[in-house]
Amino acid sequence: MTEFNFDALRNKQRLDEHEIKFLEEGIGYTFEDKMILEEALCHSSFAKEYGLNYNNERLEFLGDSVLEFVVTRTLFRTYPDANEGELTQMRSALVKTDSLFKKADSLRIPYILLHGHAMRAGNLPKSVTANALEAVIGAVCLDGGMSAAERVIKKLFLSDSEEQFFERDPKTALQLWLQARGMPLPHYELLKTEGPSHAPTFTVRLYMNGFEHVETGKSRKSTEAKVAALILKDLREKFGD
Repeated sequence: MTEFNFDALRNKQRLDEHEIKFLEEGIGYTFEDKMILEEALCHSSFAKEYGLNYNNERLEFLGDSVLEFVVTRTLFRTYPDANEGELTQMRSALVKTDSLFKKADSLRIPYILLHGHAMRAGNLPKSVTANALEAVIGAVCLDGGMSAAERVIKKLFLSDSEEQFFERDPKTALQLWLQARGMPLPHYELLKTEGPSHAPTFTVRLYMNGFEHVETGKSRKSTEAKVAALILKDLREKFGD
């Protein structure tokens, strides 16, 4: 692993050990080689500014692949009745940029990431922060192996309860719940679309097993999600989880 020449970084100090400890506690992994973590937290803008010949892009590439594989395999095993489209939806909900950003922000990655002066720690693009988390996962994989990376990924992305996870994707939750019980799949009825073309409102109806909900929203997708969540709540109360 290439070592950082911190003398060449002039006014930029080495990562604070308290910040490193906070990050390690957050991901549930302690690095043997701290330098690989520092490489994972070196953005290309920082490397360019100080003339370094390395940054976190290679580790990001590795981490992205490892993250997708672990999440995919876990969902494949956890939901044997889900089809390809459903599994893809679930994976997307877990590892999309917003989800990565929220996890990275909770680990204070935006505030410890080495970046160029043009960027502000508290206002980094979400993609930069998300990519840095993927680089950290790649660093874990190199430092501790695939099993260590899998433990970190499960802690960060797969430890939510099923209810918490599906609050983010109620349509998939409803579909899987029905499939598991051999019940008919839902059919969402668009009752009407109103308002100007640049800002329409959608009214959607869903009727299942004696329950009916009608909701209105600014997009058809979000409105279908609303009625799905309400129907699923009714079904769980009637038939149990």
